[in-house]
Amino acid sequence: MGELDAIDQEDLIIKLREAENRVKELEEAFHQTKTGIWEYNIDTEEIVWSKEVYEIYGLAQGLTPPRLEEIIRYSSPEEQSKVELIIMSAIAEGIPYSIFCEIEDNNGKHRYVRATGVATKNNLGQVIRLSGTICDLSEHNENQQNLKFSDFTIESISDGIYWFDDDLRFVRVNQAAADLLGYKREELIGKKGIDINPRFSMKKSISLWKETKEKGSLSFITNHRRKDGSEIPVEITNNIINWKGKEFKCSVVRDITERKNNEKILQSALDEIKILKSKLEKENKYLRDEINIEYNFDEIVAENKNCKNLLKKIEQVSRTSSTVLILGETGTGKELFARAIHNLSDRNSNTLIKVNCAALPIQLAESELFGHEKGSFTGAVGRKIGKFEVADKSSIFLDEVGELPMEVQAKLLRVLQEGEFERVGGNETIKVDVRIIAATNKNLEEAIKQKEFREDLFYRLNVFPIYPSPLRNRKSDIPALVAHFLRKFENRMGKKISSIPNSTMEKLLKYDWPGNIRELENIIERAMITSEEDLIVEDPLIPKSNRNLENSKLEDTEKQTIIDVLIETQGKVSGPSGAAEKLGVNPKTLESKIRKFNIDKRKIFN
Repeated sequence: MGELDAIDQEDLIIKLREAENRVKELEEAFHQTKTGIWEYNIDTEEIVWSKEVYEIYGLAQGLTPPRLEEIIRYSSPEEQSKVELIIMSAIAEGIPYSIFCEIEDNNGKHRYVRATGVATKNNLGQVIRLSGTICDLSEHNENQQNLKFSDFTIESISDGIYWFDDDLRFVRVNQAAADLLGYKREELIGKKGIDINPRFSMKKSISLWKETKEKGSLSFITNHRRKDGSEIPVEITNNIINWKGKEFKCSVVRDITERKNNEKILQSALDEIKILKSKLEKENKYLRDEINIEYNFDEIVAENKNCKNLLKKIEQVSRTSSTVLILGETGTGKELFARAIHNLSDRNSNTLIKVNCAALPIQLAESELFGHEKGSFTGAVGRKIGKFEVADKSSIFLDEVGELPMEVQAKLLRVLQEGEFERVGGNETIKVDVRIIAATNKNLEEAIKQKEFREDLFYRLNVFPIYPSPLRNRKSDIPALVAHFLRKFENRMGKKISSIPNSTMEKLLKYDWPGNIRELENIIERAMITSEEDLIVEDPLIPKSNRNLENSKLEDTEKQTIIDVLIETQGKVSGPSGAAEKLGVNPKTLESKIRKFNIDKRKIFN
């Protein structure tokens, strides 16, 4: 028996030690989980509790625990009545309870606690004590609150957020994402990402997510297809996140419809600025050209009566927007008259745009006048603004208009009739307000017969015809012109000519000047180069093949000569001081010539 008692005693010691260890483990568990135990004796109203409860209430260990009513007052004011009712019900009826509430500890710190209690009854069924636990859940509750706040934030932001699994199917979307696509959230769950990306294949999606993983984040712009089939532009930022050891693909999606619309508006504005800038640059170029070019005249030199009458007509027509057609021989100053018309008009604040139609390549004439769009033909690497567009609100001088190709003439006719055109290769109709001044030394009526010039265009251009006189019919202007050219070349050459010998002036007055004023200018320039003090015109400077009026009427300028003389004689053909007498031809012959050239004497004086 003694041996058995020893064994039982040893067994008991082992069990006691095991029990002590379990108690220590439980105490450690209570401590780690911030859980304390307590007991309340109903008869004595005494409370005992573990050290964890002291910590939860912020009380120093060893102090007598507060009374029950004091403990209840640790609860937040909003919850005190509820806590008191639950505890009183447990004491009266022995009902177990579990309370979650907010308390303010002895140090003023707010905590969230879970308190549980169970009742112990005597043999008569009366509750004699309550015991239970109280657990500090502040940290857990804070985490829960943070999670709720994070979830609230995700649901409140305006950007859409999608989460995809490994198969690139939606596992979660926020409300903004559902609204963006026009779906209910549950309708999107399980769909594949490519279902809303009309331009994506599964291969491309996999490639993008691979790139996202390599870079850590990836942003790009694409389109999403909504439930109703419409498409919206979006900016996507891809990220890969890990949650509980599992990888998820997350996309933040922003609707950029407004941004795209603003970009279009901005691009349109930039295009407009580019056009205006190009137009301004071209106007500046024309202005620089105007400054750099030395004109044949600084002002119109006119002593001849017919020339002065012409200037009066120019002054009259300048005040209007009527189209002017200047018909005259080469070198008679057609461009000078065009400039005078523009400068006297109310458009003179803008630059006169000049175009030499004879110098335009046939293939590029239309583009040069009306512009072209990018890619409209080989070599059209960008948009080009035509001369008519540059000349809007100004005047355009079409020199040698008779040389324009027939197809361009048709487009010019439309500008004259309707004030509009399209660029080559373009569909946009461009409206312009341009005053047209045209000039030619070509017989347009003959060109019409030869099918080289449109008759309807001729009548549109010939609203107000002007006929500058050739120099041979205004020889009284030669002395003034010579003096003008002398001043011009003296400044350029740094040479002073003191006088003009009579012999020189006689030579100049006798010559017929087939090259008109331009030829006179060239001869004066050459004479100044070789002259020292007096202006000497050597015989070689004036061609021997002098042309007199009797021969000139057989050439292309014959019609112009007749018109000039008719202007001088106020339309009188025969009789003393008549045109026939001045030309030295028979009146009947002259009448025949007038009919041949379709000269309308009424138009000359209108």
